[in-house]
Amino acid sequence: MARQPDQTPSPVVEAIRSMTDSTYRQHSDVLYAIHEVSRLVSTLSDRGLGAHGITHTQWWGLMHIYEHEGATQTELAEIFHMGRAAAGKLLERLEAKNWVERRSDAGDSRVRRVYLRHEVVPVFRHMTDQGWRLFRSLLDGLSDGDEQVMLAGLRRIKANAER
Repeated sequence: MARQPDQTPSPVVEAIRSMTDSTYRQHSDVLYAIHEVSRLVSTLSDRGLGAHGITHTQWWGLMHIYEHEGATQTELAEIFHMGRAAAGKLLERLEAKNWVERRSDAGDSRVRRVYLRHEVVPVFRHMTDQGWRLFRSLLDGLSDGDEQVMLAGLRRIKANAER
């Protein structure tokens, strides 16, 4: 039988709690919940995509390339919030799978732009199928209006974080 934890907070817990008030905890609960949901979405995505040889990072990179096809490697590094070397390594892995190609810019041969290849279409088909499974599972019980309110709030938080 598992031992029940003491119901009386320790002096350490009491000292930590005294540093904040209910307003602080309310705000921290919002950001902590976002963090936990993000981790769960990543875990569930990885399970579904990993069975088909797609890593979370590859999925994430492909989605950004899809949204910004023709962007330069440097622009993608900024979009990825990665250093140029790390972004270059990700692009190399995607290119090795024949999912993307890097082409020289017509106006400046030193600049390379990134494009999706036809071979990635089945990957996107699987990612879309996996997305629908996650939508049905994770958004169950939320109305379209609930989703729009949450999305607006999350976009505001992201914009605040990026400034």
